[in-house]
Amino acid sequence: MLESTRERILDGAAAAVALHGLAKLDMADVCAGAGLSRGTIYRHFPNRDAILAALAEREGLRLKERMLAAIADAPAGQERILVALRLFVEHVNEHPALQRLLETDPALVLRELRARFDALRAEFAQVLVPLLRRVDLVRHEIVTAEQLVDWMMRLMVSAFLFPDPRPGETARSLTALYRSLSAELAAPAKPRRRPARRRAGGKR
Repeated sequence: MLESTRERILDGAAAAVALHGLAKLDMADVCAGAGLSRGTIYRHFPNRDAILAALAEREGLRLKERMLAAIADAPAGQERILVALRLFVEHVNEHPALQRLLETDPALVLRELRARFDALRAEFAQVLVPLLRRVDLVRHEIVTAEQLVDWMMRLMVSAFLFPDPRPGETARSLTALYRSLSAELAAPAKPRRRPARRRAGGKR
């Protein structure tokens, strides 16, 4: 019962953020979103900031669980990396609270991303590094798995901050970029022929 009430509060907070943004959000909005009294909410959370911290933690865990489930269902190999890329982009572009925050509180979003980037990268590294160690870019020691995670995280954050208005286009672009990098190793270019040297007198 306690856990279900806590989840109801967090669901209400997410709905309230999606409706009002964060700057003007207060406990009354959370109460209305959750359909619970202020006293009930205070028995679980001491203040608004505690609710928002718990909400951020829950949403991050849900995304990680979705990624792990999607990866497990995908064919082995680079397809699992592409699944992770697409799922992340779709998640942030379709999440109503995240999109509302980007519209109403961009300075706050940027500040939080800067503060939490290292922690987010570490979380995604747990999921992605074991997969990335198997790709040619890493096996041929062109880059490390950790460098690829950093590159992917920065691209995905950029995709969130500057969303493409065309549905699915960002995910397709990231997929195409990753495939092109992998294709370079899968089909290496043929060695170029050296031009024939000219003999003395201008004849070959």
